[in-house]
Amino acid sequence: MKILIADDHMIVRSGLRRMLQAEFSDVVVGEATSCRELLEKAKSAKWDAVILDVALGAENGLSALPLLKESCPNLPVIVLSMYGERQFVTRALADGASAYLTKEQAADEELFRAIRTVCAGRRYLGEALAEQLADHFAKDRKGRPHDALSSRELEVFLLLAAAKSVSEIAEQLGLSVKTVSTYRTRILEKMSLESNAEIIQYAVRNGLAG
Repeated sequence: MKILIADDHMIVRSGLRRMLQAEFSDVVVGEATSCRELLEKAKSAKWDAVILDVALGAENGLSALPLLKESCPNLPVIVLSMYGERQFVTRALADGASAYLTKEQAADEELFRAIRTVCAGRRYLGEALAEQLADHFAKDRKGRPHDALSSRELEVFLLLAAAKSVSEIAEQLGLSVKTVSTYRTRILEKMSLESNAEIIQYAVRNGLAG
């Protein structure tokens, strides 16, 4: 079994590597620290699965997902994220992910179940996320303003909705304050909102507040 881990934090990669080697005796583990390196390594060898962190430094791992699936359409991708909101889950699955796990889920046997499931050609979601998706598809969600946001914009939106300042978001995501301010401006324009207070109100009304 060959697993490629895409994460920019060495401690996370090392931890995942140890977990995989303890569970799968024959596993070969590769590592990528950026979207570019992920795309290059994915094409350079035959992998059984990719474990992709949503946050790859200043990059957004989900932005690489469509490109990865275009070049390696049969390669299963397990997305790891600190976010359990259904908006991230549905977007990842729509872009070709085979599984989506929060980092809390990945710390136990669920990661191994996900790997075995996607390597068998099926998709995998934890019970809690599956329940969220069921609720999601049970409601009419067409035409909602936040659906027009990109993955990174949605990430910034949710942090703004959690009352985080631009500087706090910049530090958390590894971006410059100027870049986060640009994302904030785009979010306000796309959603026809005027302030952070309106972002918070919108998030509360639409069940997006953490």
